[in-house]
Amino acid sequence: MEARVDCLCGKCGVTLADGKAKLQFQCGCQDCRQALNYGYKHGGVKPDPLPKAYYMPSDVLEVRGQEYMKACRLRGDDPDVLGMSTRVYCRECYSIIGVDHPIYEDAVFLNFPKHCNNKGDLSAPLTAYVMMIDYTEDIGPLPTEDVPLFTTGRFQQELDRIFSIPAVAKTFVRSEVPPKGKLFSSLIEELGEVEILGLAKGAKP
Repeated sequence: MEARVDCLCGKCGVTLADGKAKLQFQCGCQDCRQALNYGYKHGGVKPDPLPKAYYMPSDVLEVRGQEYMKACRLRGDDPDVLGMSTRVYCRECYSIIGVDHPIYEDAVFLNFPKHCNNKGDLSAPLTAYVMMIDYTEDIGPLPTEDVPLFTTGRFQQELDRIFSIPAVAKTFVRSEVPPKGKLFSSLIEELGEVEILGLAKGAKP
C-alpha cells in the first residue's frame, strides 16, 4: 500500500511504495532529542521525551518539493555510531521527513510521525526502548511498557541481543526484490552537500 509522508506545512514530502511501518522503537538517545529540539527551535513541533520512532521501507516513488528539503548531520566526523545519522528536514517548517543511517542497510529509514504527516500504516507495536543510557527522570517519565530495554549500542553483546529479536532482525535486511522507486539514501544524495549543524554532543541547540 502506497503512503505519503509530508512535512507539516505541505511544502515537501515523499510517496512510499510500501507505507507499512516494519518496526517501532521509543528512543532515549541524546542525539534524537538534540535533532528534534533543533527542529523545534526553528519552528517545528515540540518533541516528546521518548519519541516514537517508526522504520518505514526505503522505497520512494515520488518526491515533492525537493527544493524545500535539506540533509543535515549534528556533527562532522563524529566517531559515535549515532553521529552517522543523516536527517532530512523541511527548510520551511522543520518537519523531519526521515533519517538514514548505515546500519539500516538501505532497507528502511527512520521516521518520527509526530514531526511530519505520515499517512502510512503505523500499527507496528512497540518492540523496545533503545539508547536509554542518557535518559533520566529529569528528561521525562520513565518507561512503563513491558518490552525489552537497551541502554546503548556501544557493546557488541548488546547489539547481538537486540538483533536476536525477530522483528528487529527482519527490519534491517534489504529485500532481494529491487525497489520500485529510489532508496531514501539516494534522495539524500540528490539533495547535495549535507549541512553539518556543529552541535556539541549533548548540548541544547
